[in-house]
Amino acid sequence: MGSTLTVDNIVGATTAANVKLPAGCVLQTLSTTKTDTFVTSSAGPIDITGLSVAITPKFATSKVLVMFNVHIVGFDSGTGLRLLRGSTALGLANTAGAKSIMTAIGYYSNNTSPSAYSGGNTSMSFLDSPATTNATTYKLQAQCYSTNGIVINKTRYDTDNGNASRGSSTITVMEIAQ
Repeated sequence: MGSTLTVDNIVGATTAANVKLPAGCVLQTLSTTKTDTFVTSSAGPIDITGLSVAITPKFATSKVLVMFNVHIVGFDSGTGLRLLRGSTALGLANTAGAKSIMTAIGYYSNNTSPSAYSGGNTSMSFLDSPATTNATTYKLQAQCYSTNGIVINKTRYDTDNGNASRGSSTITVMEIAQ
């Protein structure tokens, strides 16, 4: 017959922060949702304002699962996202000649309808090993092959009618015990 342990509170021997949970347990979850728009004519990579999240891992051995979903539209080919921990790019593709190197590929819109009124979400998850208990910021950068433009959370033609749509973007981090 199985056993049941019922408690109201678990407190570590010296502080509650020292309680070690089994590997695979989620220790904390933090998330940021960006609902406003972002527009740049920079080829990038350029930080997407308001699309970052900071976490202070409880243990240096923890992994951090980073998940993001970004409504990104580029006005030229080579549109995509870079995920960074601080200033370190994560999950980049292998270098291959003059190709754009990104963490995730975005949506490209040309000048013709209906593409100009369309958009795409780019989603990905990445398991990081930050090896620290210091505050760590994960952020997203946008990049495009040219300076024709990138928009976040809206379509290329953001006209005030039902043809144009707006969305939201998120970045979520979860500390995973090891």
